[in-house]
Amino acid sequence: LGLVLLLLTLGILLSMPSVQTMLGQKATQFLNEEFKTDITVEEANFTIFGGVKLKKVLIRDHKKDTLFYIKTLKTNILDAKKLYEGDLHFGEVRMDGLFFNLKNYKGEKDNNLDKFIDLLDDGKPSQSKKKFLLTANEFHLTNSTFSFNDYNLESPLLFSAKKLNAVTTKFKILGPDVTTSIKEMSFVDNRGLVVDDLISDFTYTKKNILLEKLTVKTPESRLEGNVALRYDRKDFSDFNNKVIFDIKIDKASVSSNDMKHYYGEFGRNQQFNVRGKLLGTLNNFSTKKLKLIDDNNSEIIGDFTFKNLFSKNKGDFYMKGDFSKVSSTYTNLIAILPKVLGNNLPTTFKKFGAFTLSGTTEVTLKTIKADILLKTALGNAKSNLSMTSIDNIDNATYIGNIQLDNFNLGKLLNRT
Repeated sequence: LGLVLLLLTLGILLSMPSVQTMLGQKATQFLNEEFKTDITVEEANFTIFGGVKLKKVLIRDHKKDTLFYIKTLKTNILDAKKLYEGDLHFGEVRMDGLFFNLKNYKGEKDNNLDKFIDLLDDGKPSQSKKKFLLTANEFHLTNSTFSFNDYNLESPLLFSAKKLNAVTTKFKILGPDVTTSIKEMSFVDNRGLVVDDLISDFTYTKKNILLEKLTVKTPESRLEGNVALRYDRKDFSDFNNKVIFDIKIDKASVSSNDMKHYYGEFGRNQQFNVRGKLLGTLNNFSTKKLKLIDDNNSEIIGDFTFKNLFSKNKGDFYMKGDFSKVSSTYTNLIAILPKVLGNNLPTTFKKFGAFTLSGTTEVTLKTIKADILLKTALGNAKSNLSMTSIDNIDNATYIGNIQLDNFNLGKLLNRT
């Protein structure tokens, strides 16, 4: 009877929120002392079946700033033995009110998450080199915020997301590597882009970020494909010139209103169907087999190279195009192209009506080299031209050869 009363008393004590919170705080104190982490939990509740509920969880980084803050966390522990050995295996994890504050401090190569995981990675350095392991069968995120800053940059904010909600499966952290299958995700990014849904197989390592089998939906756009960012950690200090984007667009209907959030030279209210490949940095990338069709059936097909799109000096802009086909009108084409290109089209193109163009061009803000075949309502023309002063396009100078075929030159020059 005494043993039964003792067990009953222990059960009652262990079910009391104050006792459970004290045990949770003891556990975090053990982690902090063992791994030199800085974790606090304001309230903790446990069940005998492995259920865990934590409130107001704060994890500070090595600079004593917030790395994670979680308003509420609910989960269940799948394997207590593995937990004792240092591996964290959870069933369903639900987090509400997460703030994930990822950052690189000035002068440091690794971010604060890498440094935090390194603490858990080593454990007892003299005895074990086992990697930190955390898994969750299913992960639910609501009312959350993510921020990524690199204070080695002139403009530290690389990316942020507010109103972040997500459901993922097969979540795994192994050392510094993170993998998961994103089943649904929505957020608003720091540029104002609204993402209604994002689905992908996601991977993060110290060398790359992968978004495989990607589907993205916004109120005005939808994209399917694969995206990879490849880098060394030091590359983030010169993001536009060092981080390599490797993108394959299988199918996309993209609004220029969404693209303007990232490159302000696009016009408004244009819709494009796009597919193709892109490889390179933001300031030096090439496209392969790019095909773009707008709502007016204007069509651009070819391979392109763009340089210095995001340069501080706009005069550094350069584009080389190998056009299989451009089919459009003057009015439609200037609406499709970024202003840096569209503003430099001669207004005499209006007289061409609907036209088709193929060939190669090289364009800067002041010059154009064009070796093209042009078919228009006025007739056909083959040209090998160099143009200068195109920043004053209607007074530009032309040097080169033009061959005309049944071409109404008088109408072009207003002489008929």
